[in-house]
Amino acid sequence: MTSALMRGQFTRFSGLGGGAEFPDPFMDVASLSIPQNIRSALYWCEFIWNYHGTYRMAMERIISYFLTDVVIEEASDDEREKWEEYLRDDMNIIGEIQTALRNRMCYGNGFCSIVVPFKRFLSCPKCGYQAPLKEIYENKVFNFSWQMPDFVATCPVCAKKGKETYRGPWKIKDEKDESKIRVKHWNVHEIELLHDLYTEDLNYIWRIPEDYRRQIRQGSLFHLERVDQEVLKAVQLNQVFRFNPDAIFHMKEPTLSGMINRGWGIPRLLSNFRQIWYVQVLHRFNEAIALDYVIPFRIITPQPRQGAGGPSGGAMDPLMTYDGGDFRNQALQMIRRRRRDPASIQVFPFPVNFQMFGADAKQLAPTELIAQGYERLLNDCGTPVELYNGSLQLQTAPVALRLFEATHHPLVNDANRFLRWLTTEISRIKSWETVKTSLKRITIADNLEKQMMAAQMMMSQQLSGTTVLRDMGYDWRQEQKQLGEESRFQSEIQARMQEEMQQQGFAQQIAKGQTGDPNQPQGGAPPQGGGAPQGGQDPNAMGQQQSPVTQYIQSMGQNTQQTPQDMMAAADSLADQMLGQPESVKDSDLRKLKQANPTMHALVKERMAQKRRDTKTQAANSAAMGQAGGAQPTG
Repeated sequence: MTSALMRGQFTRFSGLGGGAEFPDPFMDVASLSIPQNIRSALYWCEFIWNYHGTYRMAMERIISYFLTDVVIEEASDDEREKWEEYLRDDMNIIGEIQTALRNRMCYGNGFCSIVVPFKRFLSCPKCGYQAPLKEIYENKVFNFSWQMPDFVATCPVCAKKGKETYRGPWKIKDEKDESKIRVKHWNVHEIELLHDLYTEDLNYIWRIPEDYRRQIRQGSLFHLERVDQEVLKAVQLNQVFRFNPDAIFHMKEPTLSGMINRGWGIPRLLSNFRQIWYVQVLHRFNEAIALDYVIPFRIITPQPRQGAGGPSGGAMDPLMTYDGGDFRNQALQMIRRRRRDPASIQVFPFPVNFQMFGADAKQLAPTELIAQGYERLLNDCGTPVELYNGSLQLQTAPVALRLFEATHHPLVNDANRFLRWLTTEISRIKSWETVKTSLKRITIADNLEKQMMAAQMMMSQQLSGTTVLRDMGYDWRQEQKQLGEESRFQSEIQARMQEEMQQQGFAQQIAKGQTGDPNQPQGGAPPQGGGAPQGGQDPNAMGQQQSPVTQYIQSMGQNTQQTPQDMMAAADSLADQMLGQPESVKDSDLRKLKQANPTMHALVKERMAQKRRDTKTQAANSAAMGQAGGAQPTG
């Protein structure tokens, strides 16, 4: 820590020649309070985090910006659903990641492990009788006695089995409850590190708090039911508890290689210590100004009377003939009466003066200095002022956010490492399939145009649906399943309604112009020529009654399973036919199509718009080529 803070590493004075020396500018007042070891630095960081709301909120916003959904890869659909539900509902994974990152941003270090709750049973070593610790502790038949580390009790079952009654230490049997796994975030003040300078290997030690040791030694049932046997042994021997190498995850702030940190992460708050000190000095003086200069200081004094009686016939001070203490009491009584009854009329035997001092806090308060201090503090801790204020402009947002994300890449990397470690430990404990997990990548504003281009490329089959929808935050397989279920549900509803209407005798009204011939082609294809229409109807009238959209809607009930290629082909066909229709007919068909199939409606509108754009482009190119051809010299 001493090398990190550099106190005493350089001279305190700098010369400019000629023997003139000036104080070292780095030895300011704030330098006198900078902590000199890791323990005091951790306490300082904790104090400032809880005391300085702006700094804490800036750090919280940085953390919240990178908290996205969890992406699970290399797993089957069922396995993925199981993991997503468990991490979201049982583990509250986003909250756990946020807590781990909060400790890292505050202390520069975060220590996490997994705790598997258990229920403690005791068994008689002689007859094998087993019972919960709570029952043995509370039931007087067992005559329980806590003699650390032994659970001593009398077995009432041995006599019933014809054996000699046993009294002595009972065996401990803990039955783990894997359904209640939780993450333990360790207190950094209680953790010590064993660090190897050459290999950078670390071992982690928990200095068990004395109050927890005392509660275990006293035999508190609540703690005896939950204390781990290894921790119990450490308390018995008055030793520390050493973690297994893979049992704890250490998230820490990256530091320079030249800093002697002994495995600890140096809190970033120390880099901003002087600026926080400066802002707090301004706040302190601003508070003094607010206490003394916001509310004016009011004074009431007797006014000298004009007229005879005074020296040389001038003004005479009322206090020359009136007791000052009495005047003060009368004035205070007048103020009290005025506050009780604002409409009351007060009487004084002589005029009084009223004066106000102060109330100039607005001119004295260093508001500009405070604003400048906060702006510099936010920039120093890596939070853009516009992002903190929520005023980031669209023109500069893409570049600013990319720079912001690149600056805090180690934070995202630590979050993903913690997530992978956590899922690996859970899969080991619960004997589940190991999966690959990570946080979904942040999508920034300038990706909108790219996403639109990707969607068009997907429609033209130049990109896969999985790639495009994954970047948009969707799962292609899940969406296809959902579309299939919706299509099946829609076909079932249509079939049921058609059956009900046919039973009621309204099949002709639903058909809307169909001839009723069961041999008529289905699937939205136009009727084939070669036969005269029944009933002597005009073929043109039949074509008006059955538009392409009507034919497509009627065929939906029988051709529900459609591939994307089939849907694109149908959309192209409908778009070509509808472009030549009058606007009123086209709008009516589009409304019908939207009610029947919103997906096809969107595809048809997109294809119609694309065809219009292509036509305009071709016309513009033809006109340009014509102008160029007319400008060529002849002869």
